[in-house]
Amino acid sequence: MKRILNSLLVVGVLALGLPALAETSRLDIDVDTEAFTDQTIEQGPIRVVASYAPLDYQADDGGNNLTLELYYNDDLKLLATDTAAMFAGIELVDLDGNGMPEVVVETFTGGAHCCLATTTYTWQDQQFNPIYFGYLDGGGGEFKDLNGDGLMEFVTLDNAFFYSFSSYAGSYPPSVILTYENGEYRDTTSEFTNYLQDIASGMRFTIEDPEFAGRGDNNGVLAGYVAQKVRLGEYREAWQYMLAHYDRTDDWGLQTYSDEGEISEAYPDFPTALYGFLKELGYLDANGRPQPQVDRSPVVEARESF
Repeated sequence: MKRILNSLLVVGVLALGLPALAETSRLDIDVDTEAFTDQTIEQGPIRVVASYAPLDYQADDGGNNLTLELYYNDDLKLLATDTAAMFAGIELVDLDGNGMPEVVVETFTGGAHCCLATTTYTWQDQQFNPIYFGYLDGGGGEFKDLNGDGLMEFVTLDNAFFYSFSSYAGSYPPSVILTYENGEYRDTTSEFTNYLQDIASGMRFTIEDPEFAGRGDNNGVLAGYVAQKVRLGEYREAWQYMLAHYDRTDDWGLQTYSDEGEISEAYPDFPTALYGFLKELGYLDANGRPQPQVDRSPVVEARESF
């Protein structure tokens, strides 16, 4: 289990916030942070003034305990609120190398595995435009410049694979990589073949590790492996590998349910269930052809309260 957990959290775990980058300003909140008002970080023309109070779980206040004032050239342009349970990170960092920092806010909602919420505020068209990510498990994500071109990538996991064919610890989701440029995130996962191959090798190592044998989590790892190899244009090879290694006794994920709790699909075996799952997510098209360029971005128009 330890090996799988380590593999799952390769994109950064509960050390929330972004990695330390040159010429950045950031503010961190943790479980020991006491209430504060008007703490400031700034870089160039962008300034963020933050106020925070530890979450009051007895109060019915919607949970908005973090307030952000976003300034451009000393003019208040946006007032935003968020919920930070235990951890949060606020950072000014130039994600696309254009000389203008973005405001990146990461908040933790609380829970055993869930969830991290990431919001990027971009100064564009004389206003701060928010980009919201849906709530993410698996440690959320991490910003890296994977190819050294000056554009930051947000490296995360496809959260749809958690619990689909195994427990959280037994799942090994495929990679999702987003490149930030001109106020937008693009799913560029399939462009980073070396990174994808490294993760795919880790997946195979997990399956073939004698310590892992008999745990009954093969299918949770193999689901992610096949999707990862779709991104690499190696779907057929991965499918054959899956057929040789899947657990025929495991019935996790062979039934799917409607919002009303009724069975909507019932599959005879894991390969059939995985085939339907990959089509549903877009890794395979309606005819079962692999789609390496599938967009699995977690960007959402708005984020509902958790």
